[in-house]
Amino acid sequence: MKTHKINNTKWFLDDNELIVALSNLPLQEEVRRGYFTCDYKAGKVFVKFFKEKGIYGFIRNKVSPRGRKEYLAGKTLLALSVTTPKPLGYGVSDMGSYIIQEQIEGDTFVNVFLESKDRSGFLLKLADLLRTLKAQRVVHNDLHLNNIIIHNENLYLIDLHKMQIKRHISLKDETSSLSHAITMLYGDMTEDEKILFFIRYGDQNIRMLVEEEMARLWGRWIRNKQKRAFENTSKMIVRGKYVCMADVEIPVDSEPLQLIKKDKKIIVERHADHIRKYYRNRRRLKLAWKNHVALKYLDLCVTPEPYLVKHPSLFSWGYIAMKDLTGSGIELDRYLDKTYDRMSRGEKTAFIEEFSRFLGLLFKNKIAHKDLKGCNIFVLNDGRFLLLDVEDILFTVIDRERLKRMLVQLNTTIPKRISIKDRIRFYLKAVKGIKIDKKQVFEDVQKESLKKEIVYEGVSGLQRESW
Repeated sequence: MKTHKINNTKWFLDDNELIVALSNLPLQEEVRRGYFTCDYKAGKVFVKFFKEKGIYGFIRNKVSPRGRKEYLAGKTLLALSVTTPKPLGYGVSDMGSYIIQEQIEGDTFVNVFLESKDRSGFLLKLADLLRTLKAQRVVHNDLHLNNIIIHNENLYLIDLHKMQIKRHISLKDETSSLSHAITMLYGDMTEDEKILFFIRYGDQNIRMLVEEEMARLWGRWIRNKQKRAFENTSKMIVRGKYVCMADVEIPVDSEPLQLIKKDKKIIVERHADHIRKYYRNRRRLKLAWKNHVALKYLDLCVTPEPYLVKHPSLFSWGYIAMKDLTGSGIELDRYLDKTYDRMSRGEKTAFIEEFSRFLGLLFKNKIAHKDLKGCNIFVLNDGRFLLLDVEDILFTVIDRERLKRMLVQLNTTIPKRISIKDRIRFYLKAVKGIKIDKKQVFEDVQKESLKKEIVYEGVSGLQRESW
């Protein structure tokens, strides 16, 4: 290994020719983590910068720079016959460190898997990789599927600076690695694919532990995103008393054009280019915004698009500004009251298919709603659906009791004339991916619904009906 110095960076390189490429690279050390590529011989190299902050970061950079750790980890994996981009060197400066490795022109495992016609083949490759890591006592410590790149159908493990080689792989290590690895796609896997994966991995009995760990990891991830809902992040920008979505510009000073709703809890106003929902209760305001932020990180467009939140003051309520849905659709109860009788059999079937797919998407992502009435589901003109009253969203496993409660709420807040056959078709499709006693839940929903009055908002106003 050759040592070179450019400005304040000391480079440790396997090949002297790399120094020419690095000399022409526009390195920017003010960013938290920078990514650069440059030409090298017949191909390209990839350079990643780790910026260090604070006393701990300063010490770590002196004792064990992350660029050096990733360089050594890459060498170790290649010696163990685990594919990873070839490490070519590393660099250390006062502000952080660099890793230099060959550039792999590929895509993440998640993207390839979801678009592939050979999903089973890629699952087998993933199982083989995880089994190899276990056999070699490798713990990656950040093994999500964006850290596995696919190039020419080969799997490359990347982002290695947290990797460890352990003397012994405990059950906890194994469960954690598997959970981190497959959690991003597990909800999209069929039951047959899940069985195939664990058979190939070589341990079907570990599946239950992995699923429990994935639920715990998912809950922790959601809570971490919600905790940062009022901070500067890649998704949000703090501007004084406002927190704005980073990709949206909305005027904060504008006059209301229409009062839509006013009660003791909320005020809803229409402005020129957005809706404002004011909350008297600060806790519910914070909860609504936290839920919006979590959904933003999940990349799920299942609520009206949020723009910003304004903190409450001593003399004013806080509010959330969001997209104005005027003219773009109607609430589910009014939609069904208006259109159900005019639908053809094919149109009813298509509507049930789309609506059950929407609820299935929520259930798959462990999203529940404490007040799943017809008036809290918005039917867009393009056939999509949105949840209203975002403060009532819960991120939780959909168990039997919660599912029953939501379906009873829905069942008793849509017109009575929706046929039993259509209700059953919807139910069977919506709960298809949930591990419950579907027959028992259906009987419970039917029994509980019959005890209640049907109440919904129709096109001519509030309607009350008996079964």
